[in-house]
Amino acid sequence: MDLALQLLFTGIGIGAVYALVALGFVLIFRATNVVNFAQGEFSMVAAYLMVVFAVDLGWPYWLSFLISLAGMALLGVIFNLGVYYPLRHRSFLPVIIATIGASILLANSVLASRASLANAWRKRHERTQR
Repeated sequence: MDLALQLLFTGIGIGAVYALVALGFVLIFRATNVVNFAQGEFSMVAAYLMVVFAVDLGWPYWLSFLISLAGMALLGVIFNLGVYYPLRHRSFLPVIIATIGASILLANSVLASRASLANAWRKRHERTQR
């Protein structure tokens, strides 16, 4: 019974995340008439910020949430002013290419920052093993 309840609530939680991402796709498509291919990476950056603040830095969960929310708002404004606004009078193709480029940039930025943290952790761990 406990496993069934755990699976039920986990499924509801994951479904809620999928619903929010889908809502973001619909909202952006209705506003710009272009699909934002960086939408998934925006969700990844938000989750990454929460992990860095709450787990790596050990900050309280509520403070990590608020700072992550503020960081994502700032990233959204930068994305709007840097990608969408300059291309607002263009056809849909340059905007799609720009969102794919933003997707690649966000994914590789998080990968590069996490890889450097993993290498630092590995070096520290190797020193303690000697």
